[in-house]
Amino acid sequence: MNTDVLTFDWTPTSNTGRITLTAKLGDEVLGVDTLNVLNADARAKYAKRLTVDHAGIDQQQVDDELLAIAAEMAQPSGADNPPAHAPTELDVSRVVRPERFLLPEVSGLTVATPTLVRGKPGAQWTLYLNWTDGKREAIDLPPSLALPDQTTLWLHPMPGTPTISEEPAWTFSAREAWLGTSSTKHGPDVAEVFQRLCRCVAHYVYFPTERAAGTTATLALWVMLTYSYPAWSAAPYLYLGGQLESGKTRVFEVLSRLVFRPLLSSNMTAPSLFRTLHERGGTLLYDEAERLKDNKPDVGEVRSMLLAGYKRGGKATRLEPVGDTYRPVEFSVYGPKAMACIKGLPEALASRCIQIIMFRAPSGAPQPRRRIDKHAERWRALRADLHALALNHGPTLLELAEREDVCPQMSGRQYELWQPILSLAAWVEAAGAEGLLDAMQAFALESVEASKTDQMPDCDEILLRALTEMRKAGEWPTAKEVLAKAAEEDAKTFESWSPKGASNALKRYGLLTTKSQGRRHYGRVSPDALRQVQTTYGFELGLRDEAADSPSNVPHVPHVPPKVAQEAPTDEG
Repeated sequence: MNTDVLTFDWTPTSNTGRITLTAKLGDEVLGVDTLNVLNADARAKYAKRLTVDHAGIDQQQVDDELLAIAAEMAQPSGADNPPAHAPTELDVSRVVRPERFLLPEVSGLTVATPTLVRGKPGAQWTLYLNWTDGKREAIDLPPSLALPDQTTLWLHPMPGTPTISEEPAWTFSAREAWLGTSSTKHGPDVAEVFQRLCRCVAHYVYFPTERAAGTTATLALWVMLTYSYPAWSAAPYLYLGGQLESGKTRVFEVLSRLVFRPLLSSNMTAPSLFRTLHERGGTLLYDEAERLKDNKPDVGEVRSMLLAGYKRGGKATRLEPVGDTYRPVEFSVYGPKAMACIKGLPEALASRCIQIIMFRAPSGAPQPRRRIDKHAERWRALRADLHALALNHGPTLLELAEREDVCPQMSGRQYELWQPILSLAAWVEAAGAEGLLDAMQAFALESVEASKTDQMPDCDEILLRALTEMRKAGEWPTAKEVLAKAAEEDAKTFESWSPKGASNALKRYGLLTTKSQGRRHYGRVSPDALRQVQTTYGFELGLRDEAADSPSNVPHVPHVPPKVAQEAPTDEG
């Protein structure tokens, strides 16, 4: 082997010595790696691994090349010691993350693909591109792209080499089929993919009937958002709350098979989360999020990361060791995230979430018993269509991010949370889901009105019994009046409670207040809703096991049209 043609391209990923290094033998890429070139041990390990994996490469040459890069990295700039290359100021709008980007000229998405590297199993990143002129292509992930206007698009940060164990979420056959078509007319139908997502969620997850359609549609639209979030200036989070065994983890199991680049984490350390999101991007699914209320330093770092990651360009800063000192290092952490817990989230974090309260499935409900991976090919087909939609409709997604008409009665944070979901609903409706936008707008407004805080109940049964007795008597009580009724039974327990605390407790069971005539009350809580709480959780509320007294007592919740989201799930999903 001629070692004179061994070359290295490198890009600094931080000011601490970390670089992305591409080793080439002539035109052949041997690998793309990330290492701290200022660290002697890291250089030695890389050089040894490269020479072991590729027979004939001179380890001394590799050592010398890495040492020269380290010297250039460590070299200070200044008049007396100028940098090796004159710096060129970049237009930051021309720098995008490689895993997913949308521009008027091109839509791009990166996939980890298993390959044979010099006869050995390996993996690499492949970039799939859909240009606005109709050209589609798949190329090895480059550090930059030439755009039609002769400008350069830079991809940063470059990820490390993927592991061979990473099965592509977008299968080879589906990618080849996408490359073989040149028009969105022959791609997946937007409304049909949405319908399948809704049916899939409804097949595996139980939701109370009165909010099932809106909740299912919200989850389906959020899944679609995870493939297009770079178009928006903020990515709404999901918060799944509810009692034990209410289906929160089940939702995560479904989401992990559908969302873009899922990262499941309940106990990852703060540094692991920062680095993984910075290098790989994707959708964070953070289960058992109760710990986010802890005051421990590492938990505080995770909280700060989650707070920062809600906005495009959001970065979390950590002090990283450099020699015998520390330097602040920024990590890019923007992207969609979902969190699930029983005890609720810190208030600032909860304000960034679309909140969904889960409800324990009644005895005999089929959803919890269905095996998630019984029909794995259907998950693969949905993911294939979601990838294709994301690439096929780049200009449309950019236009959706600018629509202001979909949230007519919202502003501020609530507008940020719901505008992506509602603009996607408008897109799906235009593709054939008649009535979806109006239904989702009404559902969103009711969700905003019924937004939940994050207090965990201690005396649920007493409060529920108090509310039940007052509703049976025909009263329309406020939270304050329910609390007073509960205190008649147990004054000591409730002496430090507030009406807000009582309202929070009842909300966890889906029992919401309605505002009318200047007061918020429980006048629309039906006997049927209370009876369902009694049956599901085993409380003794003094209700007979019979149908609701009157249909007029059932609160109105807008539903997604049946043909879109409420088709009865079958055993096949």
